[in-house]
Amino acid sequence: MVSRKGITIYYVTPKVRQEIERQGVNIVYQNDKRNYLTGYIDTNQYDRIKKQLEAMKNIKKVEESLVDMDVLAFTE
Repeated sequence: MVSRKGITIYYVTPKVRQEIERQGVNIVYQNDKRNYLTGYIDTNQYDRIKKQLEAMKNIKKVEESLVDMDVLAFTE
């Protein structure tokens, strides 16, 4: 099983969504009114992707989710 980490990204324009998806973020929810989105990424790639997102032009802030994704892993 792949371990995941939640991420919240605050942006300036919603056009940046496509660029965020290309970086490897699986988007779960997007709020255009408050200009943020939530998603998850692989834990082993978190530091690299976070640095790339923070360097992007239309992104204000990148935060790690406080919810542990391992608790949400469902097994049979």
